[in-house]
Amino acid sequence: MPIKLRANCVGSLAAQALTDAKSEIIGQVVNTFPNSFYVKTLNGELLFVTYHPLKSPITVNLDYPSSLDQLVKPLDQVCLRGGEICAGQASIDLQAVSSYQSESGQVSRFSSDFARIAGSLRIVSFLLKIIDTSQSVLDPRSLAHGGIAHFIDDGILPFRLPGMERHFCEAALEIVGLGSGFTPSGDDTLGGFLAAYNSLAPAIGRSSVVLDFTTLQRRTSWISARLLDYMQRLILDEKVRTLVDSATRGDGDALIIALETLLPRGHTSGVDISTGTILALSLLHDIAFEEQETESIAASLGLSS
Repeated sequence: MPIKLRANCVGSLAAQALTDAKSEIIGQVVNTFPNSFYVKTLNGELLFVTYHPLKSPITVNLDYPSSLDQLVKPLDQVCLRGGEICAGQASIDLQAVSSYQSESGQVSRFSSDFARIAGSLRIVSFLLKIIDTSQSVLDPRSLAHGGIAHFIDDGILPFRLPGMERHFCEAALEIVGLGSGFTPSGDDTLGGFLAAYNSLAPAIGRSSVVLDFTTLQRRTSWISARLLDYMQRLILDEKVRTLVDSATRGDGDALIIALETLLPRGHTSGVDISTGTILALSLLHDIAFEEQETESIAASLGLSS
């Protein structure tokens, strides 16, 4: 008999996937963990079902912890029946849930306070030097460290100049799939970079950078490729959204707090996403004010090649 669980929040993209289902079959479980599992829908979207409270457009948040990896297994079919998500031995009640939607977040002009954001980025770069960053992109012994340092020199710094989009994309693809873990460090760093850059690109007269998803999934796992694709398209969870919004407002104190709350995520994902975000904001600041702070920020992070 199925174990009854209850959802308390459904993200906007997750809700759309449930609404658009042409049959009761939604998709298939692709990965499971004690507190969460991932679903690949029939139309190729990713749903994340979890007991963690963090909200995002792709997430179904649950009440009351349970060992989900004991109830749901990879390859289990996921169905929608009578207002419930059914997967393996779990039945998730969707009645009386709240919703979460992350707006695209693109801005056409900076706040007047954005000029002061460089000082906050230097503070955050210093903080990253005194916390545990082992196995992240900031760890010189990690698999991704050298590749990210090269990406800064070959991809990010030249991107200050207009007309370098194609070169940047070629350099960016070199770090996709780089590193170990469920989501490789290269993917997380690039995701953080593109989430921040694409949010603020219109303010410097630039277009968004959107890498081809088919190319991404040839270089990394399907889940990591899809998560990176969501970040570049500004489908962001509430913590990354708060981080980007604080930068948009030019609120340096809020930016520092937002980064501090993001750092503990996963084994290295929080550090890696934060690193990418810091580099993007520094680059945007350089372009907006014709400065060259990104070299100093990269050096402070220990990412000078």
